[in-house]
Amino acid sequence: MNFSVTTVARALIAALILAVVVVWLPSALAAIFVGLATVALVLVAGSFEAGDLAFDDDAVESSPIDLGRVIAPMAEGVLLLDARHAVVAANAAAGRIVNRPTETMIGSSLIVALRDHELAEIVRASAGEPMALHLASSGHDVVATATAVDAGPVQTLLVLEDVTELERARRARTELVANMSHELRTPVAAARALAETLQAGVDDPEAAERFHNRLVEEIGRLGEMVERLLRLSRLESGRETMEDELLQPADLLSTAIARIEPLAESRGRRVAGVIEQLPIVRGDRERVLEVLSNLMDNALRFSPDEGVVTVRALDNGEGLVQFEVSDDGPGIRLDERQRVFERFYTGDVARGFGAGTGLGLSIARHIIERLGGRIWVSDRSPGATLCFTLPLADVPAGDSQFRVRTVNPAFTGSPDAPPA
Repeated sequence: MNFSVTTVARALIAALILAVVVVWLPSALAAIFVGLATVALVLVAGSFEAGDLAFDDDAVESSPIDLGRVIAPMAEGVLLLDARHAVVAANAAAGRIVNRPTETMIGSSLIVALRDHELAEIVRASAGEPMALHLASSGHDVVATATAVDAGPVQTLLVLEDVTELERARRARTELVANMSHELRTPVAAARALAETLQAGVDDPEAAERFHNRLVEEIGRLGEMVERLLRLSRLESGRETMEDELLQPADLLSTAIARIEPLAESRGRRVAGVIEQLPIVRGDRERVLEVLSNLMDNALRFSPDEGVVTVRALDNGEGLVQFEVSDDGPGIRLDERQRVFERFYTGDVARGFGAGTGLGLSIARHIIERLGGRIWVSDRSPGATLCFTLPLADVPAGDSQFRVRTVNPAFTGSPDAPPA
């Protein structure tokens, strides 16, 4: 039902006449007249139901609805297109998904606005079916649905659902399964071959003992991998508890060096510690020592014969103590420095990756982040330097309870000092 300005004016005039009549007519006639008028007004009011309200084309053109405001709150990207597939309106979510300011898209054809031919084909079909695609211009993975509509200037409704994070999680899960299968295949195959050889019988007692030892090693490797996977799962889910302890950086370094020394000697390398008095930090002592041991084990593995692994700590002046483990090996390429902390990542062959399970650095990252620090690969060269931070503890200065204690002074001093 359409209402013009004239109709509204006439209604107002009628209301004034009604008021005059009610005042001058006798009360009985006035009551009858008011009753009839009330019925008429109820009927007119009923005609203003939301579903019945409409505007003529001239009114729409002279006073258009702000379509942008209608779609602005939506979490999905929404673009309204005309018959020529030019953008009539778009919300902020659409601009974020296609990586383009919303105002620059208005009035442009879809292919110019989004620069994606596959999406343009989906709009041309307007089948109303969700289609998954990757937007090269923005790097987002989306599910696009284009639906033909008949709403005046708007002829196509395009909805973009950003599924980038979901797709990343799916790929990560796929990679995890593939990597687990790959990593488990080698020790399982080796253990099976050794077991079958022993089952068939080995006449040479020394060879039989050697096969037995190798079988135990392969089973141990499998057990270690499973245990690390379980650890990583607990850390990622937050189910592994962390102690909140007051820790002395010098004590952490000395203890970690003492633990790794036998391994370093067996590999023909040495460890040098730069240990000095530093503020007390907060963290879980055994977890921090695990991280230090892991970083030093990696450094020893990738160092050349008679190489030196240097361990130090320093106050970075930002309320954190920074721990560093450096080696003089081939280093880590720039494009590998973020990925080395991913699960099962084995990366650069020159660096010697692949010798471990590919889980140690991922576990280290989760431990340090849970303790309120961060871990990264430094730009320092030659060799590789891995760093992590721990937050300072609020401990009164001069408290004798927290004096720095050097457990293994033989490793205290310059990294160029001769081994003890």
